[in-house]
Amino acid sequence: MSVITIVGLASKTTRDLPVRPFELSDNLLKWLRKNGVTVASSCDGEGVCKKCSIQNDWLSCKLTLKEFLERQQDGKIFVSYL
Repeated sequence: MSVITIVGLASKTTRDLPVRPFELSDNLLKWLRKNGVTVASSCDGEGVCKKCSIQNDWLSCKLTLKEFLERQQDGKIFVSYL
């Protein structure tokens, strides 16, 4: 089982979220919200507002969990406002 670690840059806290194999095709933005992580997005995942940007340039609404884990092999998501 994979784990995604949410790193709050403002609070200096971390939170580990397990990723179950059947969730790998899930949209990252929706999965984060489902797991209680607040992610800004005024376009509700349409990829227009670019507020759901993670790692400075990846749009969480345009990535699946599998794609994210392939790009970010340590599984860490850095959130500046948490």
